[in-house]
Amino acid sequence: MARLRDQPRARERCRAAGRALVSARARALMSIGIVLGLGAVGTMAAWNDSSTATSGEFTTGRIDIRVGDPPVEVSPPAFATALRNSSLTPGAVVTAPLLVSNTGTVGFEYTMKVSATDQTLGALLSSSIFPNASCTGTAIGTVDGISGSKPFANAPRSVVARGSEQLCVSVSMMPGATLPATPVTGEVVYTFDAVSVST
Repeated sequence: MARLRDQPRARERCRAAGRALVSARARALMSIGIVLGLGAVGTMAAWNDSSTATSGEFTTGRIDIRVGDPPVEVSPPAFATALRNSSLTPGAVVTAPLLVSNTGTVGFEYTMKVSATDQTLGALLSSSIFPNASCTGTAIGTVDGISGSKPFANAPRSVVARGSEQLCVSVSMMPGATLPATPVTGEVVYTFDAVSVST
């Protein structure tokens, strides 16, 4: 009789042990599932991408205005040789071609002004600039009385990069000018100011 009473208890213990084993397995499987789930999230987080777009090269430009042929920055020798007169009198005219060159990498616009190194001489002189090599036709601009620095009344002129423009310069003593009692000597200076043109 004692054995029969213990049988239900033994069965109950077996069931409890089975439930505990199943419960332990379930917890283990859930733990593995959590680990696998975290692994899956980590893998999804790695799905990122990027791309880039790179421009071509940028290089700063420069303007470089030069005068004469061959072009120089100051005092072209051939121009100085041609534009001179050692015995200037009223009405006398001297001319010389002058090439304006752009040896830079961008186009520019330029303006011109003239001055004399001796103010007494400058007051007796007139100067014109023509858009050709022969000082013929209509002048780009004329300045009468070169005392101080005076601009030629012309719109800015344009020269493209690596381009040039042929000019001709004339200097004359104005008719009716009164010669000074003592001869005066000086030079006429032409200044060309260039400004870059945006492209």
